[in-house]
Amino acid sequence: MDPIKNWFNELSEQDQKITLFAGALVSIALIYLLVVSPLNESVNKLEIEVSSKIKSDQWMAQQVSIIKSAGVSGQLVVGTLPLTSIINNTTRKFNLAVSRRDSKSPNEMQVWFDNVSFDDFLRWVAEVESKHGVSVATVNVRSRENNGITSINVKLLK
Repeated sequence: MDPIKNWFNELSEQDQKITLFAGALVSIALIYLLVVSPLNESVNKLEIEVSSKIKSDQWMAQQVSIIKSAGVSGQLVVGTLPLTSIINNTTRKFNLAVSRRDSKSPNEMQVWFDNVSFDDFLRWVAEVESKHGVSVATVNVRSRENNGITSINVKLLK
């Protein structure tokens, strides 16, 4: 550090001022490039992500209300088919690939879907509820980057 101080002290007064001014400018530029700019980029990315999530949630809520309004007028028909048969038949009908299922009892089943259309899932739910007397106890939806493609697990009760 002493050689730098000696070099600086040997400069003329005008050169010292120029050197201090240049050092201040470089310091400000470094602070901006290393702190402020990355923070701004992170904030912008988070704003875009939040906006995307809000749009996805609004779209899903709209689809749920459409399905509910379409299914309200139909009468409930409770069949005698076992829950596993209902799930097998209806998922095939709606082209929903079941990735996993876990039967808790003859009247309770957990079903997992990966990479399914949310619209198709809602149509399937409307049918199993209205035509087969199956109720949905819980639903967990994990949105994907593709619009409308989700991974879902659902707990069904008969």
